[in-house]
Amino acid sequence: MHTFYVPASQISNNIATITGSEHHHLRNVLRTKSGEIVRIIDGEGNVYTAQILETHGSRTSSESRILSHEFHAVVPPKLTLFQGLPKSDKMELILQKTTELGVTQIVPLHSEYALQKPSENRYERWHRVLISATKQSERAWLPELSRAQEFNTSLAQLNTFSRCLLLSPHRDQESDVQHIQTVLRKGPPPASVALFVGPEGGFTDQEVASAVESGCTLVTLGRNILRTETAAIVAVAVAAYEYQL
Repeated sequence: MHTFYVPASQISNNIATITGSEHHHLRNVLRTKSGEIVRIIDGEGNVYTAQILETHGSRTSSESRILSHEFHAVVPPKLTLFQGLPKSDKMELILQKTTELGVTQIVPLHSEYALQKPSENRYERWHRVLISATKQSERAWLPELSRAQEFNTSLAQLNTFSRCLLLSPHRDQESDVQHIQTVLRKGPPPASVALFVGPEGGFTDQEVASAVESGCTLVTLGRNILRTETAAIVAVAVAAYEYQL
């Protein structure tokens, strides 16, 4: 059964209106016909089974009749990835894979070594990546994609999280760096976790010091030095394994 994303604002009176790129995918790529049964998500926990009413002609939307509805609650804890902006299209891979793994929110970071300033078109593309990954992994919740923040702005929000971790590659050089698994298993499961991953080049010493002063715990993923996109994916995977499976 094919899945389509329809915002809650486009679902009313048991009719879901499929528009934009989702309508294009339904009509021109999948060539879905009237009467076919599809799965619809609104990204807010609601999952619908629906029947396509019509797809023909030059219309820019398709309507579907809701047949059944389920609500899926969020699986705790809330996992927020604060990601230093990497170069080129690496952010797309991070968005795709962490969405598949269960991340709740992604916050791009302008840090000292961040390598891009996203345009409006880039944000729109990133949003489409999130939608595609949410559908592919059959999630009911669409991760929240925040606008890029300054590093210090993100640190000012840490009091809203139960646990804050900043990835450091220097396990052997810093006695206060612990393995991420050790830290995640301390105490009762938290309600929310903030994961800070640096861009290429990582975070500066001053950024690390500021994060620790703000309440972050320095953690490592092991002895091997990972690329930023690999580190982000592994960190979210480990947190999801410890808490959500």
